[in-house]
Amino acid sequence: MTPRFVRAHVLSRYHQRAFTLIELLVVIAIIAILAGMLLPTLARARDKGLGAACLSNTKQIGLAIQMYADDNRDVFPNQWWVVGPYKNSRGFNCGGEWLRTPAGMLSNYTGAPKVWVCPKKRRGLTYKSEPGEFNPAITGFLSYGFNYLGVFGGDTSQPHPFKASQVDRPVDVISVTEVSGSDDPKEIGGGLGNEKADAAWLDSYWENGSYPNKTPAKGNQNYRFQSQMKKHNYRVNSVFVDGHSAGIKPSQLVWGQFYGVFSGTLPNGTSVKPDSKVSTPTLDASETPP
Repeated sequence: MTPRFVRAHVLSRYHQRAFTLIELLVVIAIIAILAGMLLPTLARARDKGLGAACLSNTKQIGLAIQMYADDNRDVFPNQWWVVGPYKNSRGFNCGGEWLRTPAGMLSNYTGAPKVWVCPKKRRGLTYKSEPGEFNPAITGFLSYGFNYLGVFGGDTSQPHPFKASQVDRPVDVISVTEVSGSDDPKEIGGGLGNEKADAAWLDSYWENGSYPNKTPAKGNQNYRFQSQMKKHNYRVNSVFVDGHSAGIKPSQLVWGQFYGVFSGTLPNGTSVKPDSKVSTPTLDASETPP
């Protein structure tokens, strides 16, 4: 075989193996289409995983409440709000939710404070007083709030004792649920203590400033629960008085499930009825920054 023939043969094989520009563009387009189809699926799978991790947190919290009650004559842990500002062990201004809700009281039962951080919301990992990631014992903020309408509550001198036997339907009454709020200690309320950075108190201030008393998603307290940020497929993971946890849309709840009253009239002089919806599908689909 002559050298010229060999060279021609090699060039011929080279040209047979090469892709044209059009072929390369087609391949790139196909890869882009497949990636566009795959990424939403991966995002949904990731969100589902974060929701499962959040639900696991609420199950641990529910178990911690039950263990605390077992050790304290069936009485639930309770800690009432006091006016800030609040300071942490590092000497910085922080949120008041860790120390002024039952979260801190449950630390011997829940273990690491990060159980109070939803992995999707991540509220409680940071605060505006200093850079970096910490935990709720330092930041003072939580991803989960307490039902101060029918379970927790009290005043500045004495929290109200509560037992699961006090309500007729403990399987239906909310005790702890996901919430959303600011992580800026400067946005803590000075008078009522219920402003943008005070999300963990689901109390009469929240009830009066949210649905159905206030229906827009902005400018009121709906952002704390009904239109909170980073829900899980429109759902929030919640702990019930009997100790079980479940993901539920806010619009599937009624106000009786917060007050523990399912007939007649609700306390506190509210105009809301026990069977009044807590939210709407529109608010479920809304995510309003505080």
